[in-house]
Parts: sequence; structure tokens; C-alpha cells
Amino acid sequence: MISEENCIYKQCDGSGLIWIKDHQENREFMKECPCKAVKLLEKKLLGARLPEEFKDVTLNSFEIDVYEQDISKERAANAKRISKNYVLKFEQMRDQGKGLYFYSKEKGSGKTRLAASIMKAIIKMHDKPDTPLKIIYSSTADLIGEIKKTFEEGSKIKTSEIIEAAKTADLAIFDDIGVENVKGWIEETFTRILDFRLQNKKPTIFTSNLAINELDLKYPDGRISSRVEKLAFPVRMPDEKIRSKIAQQENEQLLQSLFE
Repeated sequence: MISEENCIYKQCDGSGLIWIKDHQENREFMKECPCKAVKLLEKKLLGARLPEEFKDVTLNSFEIDVYEQDISKERAANAKRISKNYVLKFEQMRDQGKGLYFYSKEKGSGKTRLAASIMKAIIKMHDKPDTPLKIIYSSTADLIGEIKKTFEEGSKIKTSEIIEAAKTADLAIFDDIGVENVKGWIEETFTRILDFRLQNKKPTIFTSNLAINELDLKYPDGRISSRVEKLAFPVRMPDEKIRSKIAQQENEQLLQSLFE
């Protein structure tokens, strides 16, 4: 009997292909299942959207001493501890549909780095061949951009397929929520995605330059902040830029190696 557990449309066995028997013409053939486009999109959102600088990061490599201020070091250490425990207890968090909300008013403070590290650690520890995790990573601006592309004539991907991928992922990481140019349909679409994830206990990780209650400044209908608050635990990150500092350290190490 064909298992349909890995097909969101319950039409194929998860391979993206449907076996058709045409009794009238006495022939058999294969056709693509609609879930194939969704799976390709999920790979695109996961792989192509993760910034190159974060593809090799780990939780262990997240350094506390790179921050200068004591309050920054304290917040960074707390965020790292929460991140590690979240990975260790991911199955419990998944059962409860709880994620994390990393926020800091400063860009380059380590929010995306931690979110990417969590994603990689969860894949390593919890993604099994017999129970694969469906994970997507995307900045909200890129997600909205992908949806906009489907409005163009001749688009091979439907709007509903992108929304479905964002809604149904076992873990979704939405980076930089609140930086996108918000219009009416954007807030409505994002609300639909978060509503589904909330109702179906799908853990979601966010990063933002805004505290949760400040999201209302970007989303005037006020429906996003209440959903995010229920979906994720807020984690305060340092209000200190470290991205350029880390880049300088890496350049110095590289330069030193060239003189060896």
C-alpha cells in the first residue's frame, strides 16, 4: 500500500511522482505531484537564503568575549545557553509548538548567527532518515519577494505553494521580521502563515531589530505581535555590533597565515 505521509496533498508516496493507470487507453504512466514544486521551493528557501557567512557557524563557536560591554556579554551568554537548551529539548519544544524570538536594536549583533546555529544543530541532532524534518530558513523580505514573483505572468510556482511551505514546515526560521516594506496583503499573508503555525504547534524562530510589542509599529493591524508572542519565547540580544569586529579578526588571522 502506498504511504502518503510525506506528501502534503496526499497524492503520492513522497517521491513527487504519481503512478497513473489509464484503463480506457490500457496504459500506465507517471506524472508530477504538486508536492514536488513545494519541496523544491523548501530547498530553495533553506539553502539559498542562508547567508554564506553563517553556513559554517555552530553554537560552540558563538563567542561571548567578542562583546565589549558587560551587559552585552551577560545577554550573549544567556542567549547561547537558551539556544543550546532549545536544541537539546527540541522534541519537547516541538510538542508545544514553541520557538524563540531573538531581538536587538542593533544590526550585526549575533541574532542571525545564533538562529542559523540552532537550525544546523537541530538538523544534526534531530533530523533522522526515517523521520526527516521539513525546515525552511528565509528572511521575511525574501519570503515576501518570492511571493511577489508568483504574481508575474508565467510563474511556475503558485502563491499558495510558497505559503503552504512556510505554513507547514516542521521548523521555520524567519529572519529580520519587521524590516520589510509592509502593505496590506503582506500583513494578511504573514498573519495566515503564523495563524496556521500557531494552531498546529509548529515551532518558529524569529530574529528582529524590534521587541515583540514594537512589531505593531510595522504591522498596524496589530495581529502579528500577538501571534509571535504565543509562538516564541523572547530572547534579548546585546545592543552591540560584532559582525564587523568578527570580520576584522578573521582578516587578521588570514593575513597572519599569509606571512607564515
